[in-house]
Order: sequence, then structure tokens, then C-alpha cells
Amino acid sequence: MVVEVKRLKPTPNEITLDRIRKRASDEYQRRVPEATKGGLKQAIEALSEYGPIRNEMVKALVNRIGLVDFKNNSWDNPLREFQRGMLSSGDTVEEVKSGLIKAKTYDPDRDALERDLFGTAPIETDSSFHHINRQENYKITINEPLLQRAFLETNGLTSFASQLMEAPSTSDNWDQFLLTCALFPHYEANGGFYKINVPDVTAPDSDAEDAKQALRKMRAAADNLTFLSTRYNAAHMPAAANRSELLLFVTPEFNAAVDVEALAGAFNITSAQLHGRIIPIPVEQFGIDGVQAIMTTAEFFQIWDTLFQTTSLFNPETLGNNYWLHHHQIISASRFAPAIMFTTKPGDEDIVIREPVISVSVVKAYNRDGAEVTDVIRGELYQFDADAVTDPNNGVNDGVMWSVTGNKSNVTHISPTGVLYIAPNDASTSLTVTAKSTWLDPENPQNDPKSASLTVTVSGESSSSWPLVRPVTGITVKGVAVEPAFAAGTFAYTVEVEGGVATIPDVAVSGPDYGDLEITLNGAGDVITIKSPSSPGDPVYTVTVNEPTP
Repeated sequence: MVVEVKRLKPTPNEITLDRIRKRASDEYQRRVPEATKGGLKQAIEALSEYGPIRNEMVKALVNRIGLVDFKNNSWDNPLREFQRGMLSSGDTVEEVKSGLIKAKTYDPDRDALERDLFGTAPIETDSSFHHINRQENYKITINEPLLQRAFLETNGLTSFASQLMEAPSTSDNWDQFLLTCALFPHYEANGGFYKINVPDVTAPDSDAEDAKQALRKMRAAADNLTFLSTRYNAAHMPAAANRSELLLFVTPEFNAAVDVEALAGAFNITSAQLHGRIIPIPVEQFGIDGVQAIMTTAEFFQIWDTLFQTTSLFNPETLGNNYWLHHHQIISASRFAPAIMFTTKPGDEDIVIREPVISVSVVKAYNRDGAEVTDVIRGELYQFDADAVTDPNNGVNDGVMWSVTGNKSNVTHISPTGVLYIAPNDASTSLTVTAKSTWLDPENPQNDPKSASLTVTVSGESSSSWPLVRPVTGITVKGVAVEPAFAAGTFAYTVEVEGGVATIPDVAVSGPDYGDLEITLNGAGDVITIKSPSSPGDPVYTVTVNEPTP
């Protein structure tokens, strides 16, 4: 960001005095004539004769001209741009950060219990309180000789006011800069930066390869910060930052050692856009040994003005005016903003907890009353429960996937939350429910996950479901009907192949929905097993077995 400098332009004394007169008290306006009309000499004489109005003039000169000049030139502090403004009331700023919410699987078959409907679901939150921690003032004294010399110069009053405030403004800016820089070691002492080790590119024996390695790590860090992570801030709350928000505070030596074009690549911008993104800080002001650079955002700085004004007092003994510039602030750092320090010291090693699943607990089934069961009834719902068991030293990963086998109706299914529904027309006499761990071994993802199963007995009368589904009622081989015909609930039939060995290409099926049939041959090729799901209507399938090739 390019700061536009707007210094106070020198103004003739007549205009300056008239500006002060326009906003002065009634007594001042009665005693002091307009300098541009009545003459500068008469105005100065009136000010010299009566002390109270002279003091009023000097106070206005300092407050309305000198203070404005001070504010316009406050850019001298390179970190002042991170000041957030004036705190209108109170002495504390509260900073709040919310965490993430764990998703729950929607399941229309699962009953919503009292806890689900009326229980609380508090969001993880953290807060920081920033209090006033800077209350300083800067004193200056104005005596008569200095003021008289200002009157004698054409533009003396504005120059006098500007010079008068130069010392306190420079002092204030420098102190604020030092206090802002002190946030870096204080932050490190209270949670700390996420540290990435880089070569010391400022060392005399450093080469281009060291600079390239440091830049590669910076570019990777800039990419990683665009994703939510709890790793990169002292509060360990989920936070992310866009590339356009990133700032890089560097030592001048580091800035001089790296390639500007390559550094711009870390931000995915051109070198012309680096101004304002790269902020040099003297290495001694970082207050941390080994630091080369710090990557963060403007949200890192919590800087607020709570008081910024001048006060004055006339000293009758010295006939001088004492002025104080008061500056009260909150200067603090956010624990929630992502902040990475590139250092020559050891970095923070990423410890990945794999939470290996060693087994899946015993699968249990519960009816609507919450009683454990091993027998299930057609047309009913049952809740199955199981957890993946992990190494207790590495946390818990209890996610499982549910599946059901042995069903003879596609309507029978189990939901992602373990609710089993048995179709009223399911002819199966038993069902096997399996809980399989969702955890995959990072070292070998192709390994089968751990699982556990429970087989339950199905009972109850089988009834037709709507819409009506009719089973296969007939099948023919070489145009001859096979007896007995497929009955309701029968899904497989074995056909003897006469006259030798048949292979799959020698078998052809025709009829409605023949694509749903499954045809397998035994090893000898003399038995064909035909499986068909229930199909609507009254289909007749023709299975043609070609004569074996001699």
C-alpha cells in the first residue's frame, strides 16, 4: 500500500490568525481584529496586551493546526496502518472466535429422541479480551520568545505549530512502533507462532539454494493458510486466510538476500504489488532469536486508540504554556489470526495421529422398546449399534458403514445410521448385518477394513407389498417348459444340460427383462443355475443350450 503524504502547507500568518479567530470565543473576537482587514500588526498588539486571549490563540494553534499536522504525518510509523481506529466507549475489546460443527447423518427411518429434539448443541467458542495497556503523554513548553519569532516570519505560525509538534509526534510514533513490534515476542510467549525451519539466508556463506528453499517453504505456507486449520494460531481454533490478506514481516537482511520476483511468487502476485505486503522490521525489534520472517494478516494486530488529545496549562511563574499530547491505546495481538514464523531454529513437526482401528465392537440389535434382540419381524425397524475400536493412546475413530446381506427383497435395507428395515414380503429366514470401519490404513489403503457382523433370524408372516410384484412363473429349456415352475419366493433353479459340456457362450436367454438373470455353470459344464429377481407380470424365460462344438 502506497501512503500518500499530506504535509501541512505553510499559510500566511494573517490567514492562520483569522482561522483561529473564527472559532474563538466572543471575547477573543472583540479584542482581536481580523488580521486580513485590520492588519496583522493590530492583531499581534491585541494578543500581546492581554494574556488570556493570547493563551487561547496558542492553544488553538497547537490543537487545530499542530495536531492536524501530526495526524497527517503519522505515516512515519510503518506499522500504524494496522491501527483499527478510535474506541468510542469502554476500555476493553472482546475478540470472539467460533469453531466448527460436527455434521450428523440425516436418516428418516431413525426416531428423533428427546435429546435430539430438545438437547443443546453448543458451538465451540473462544474469546480474548484486549485492555488498555498504553497511557502515555508527551510534554512541551511554549515561551514568549519562540512565539514572537513566529509572528515575525511570513508563514511563521504554521511552521511554528508544525515544528512544535514534530518532537512529540515523532516520539509517539516511535514508541507505538516499538510496542507493536513487542507483540511478536509476547505472542510467542503466549501460545506461540507455528514455526517452519528455513536456512539462514542472511549468513555470509548462504547461497542461492538456501534462498530458494526458504521461498519454497513460504509459498507452501501461503497455500496451506487458504484452508481451515487449527494448526497455525495460538488458540488452535479453525482459521484460514486468503492470499490477498497475507503480510510478510521480514528482516532487512532477509529482504535483501532473496529474489524479489521469487518472493512475489509466494503471494501469486507481481513484484510491483509487493509494496505493503512485505514490511521490513529490524531484527532486534522482532525480539526472537533466529527469526527470518513472520507471515500473518492484519487481523493479527488489535490496536485501538482510546484517547488522543492535547491539554494545556499556563505557568504564571515562567509565563510559558505547557502542553501535553496524550495517547492512550490498546496494543495487543489476536490469538486467532494465522501466524507462521520462519526461523533458523527447529520447526514444529507435524504429528499425524492415524488412530488405527484394531477391531470393531460386537454388533447389537435393538427393537423399538430399546431391548436387545436377535430375532426380527418382517415389516419392522431395528436399530443396530457398533463402534470401531482404536488404540486408546491414539484417540477414537468410531465411524462404521452398515450393510445387510441375505435379503430377498430390495426393499429390505439398512440406513447409514444403522436402522434396519425388513420388507413385509422378504422371504429370507435370516439376515446378516455387517458394520465395517470407515478408517483406511494410510500405509496400505487397499487392506480390508476391520468389521463385525450379526446374523438375526427373520420371522413373521410374509405379505405382499405395494405395488404388487409377481415372481417368475415359468422357464423353458430348448422350448420345453421346466417343471416345477418357479414359485413365489423362489429365485434359483437348476437345469440339467443333456449331451455334454456347455460354456457360457453356448447359453442364450430370451424373455422379458432377461438382462436381470444371472447364469452360472458348474465346473463340469453340465449344470446351469439360473437366478432371477422377482419381476412384474408373468414372464416366461427360454434358455437355449447350443450343442457343444465337436
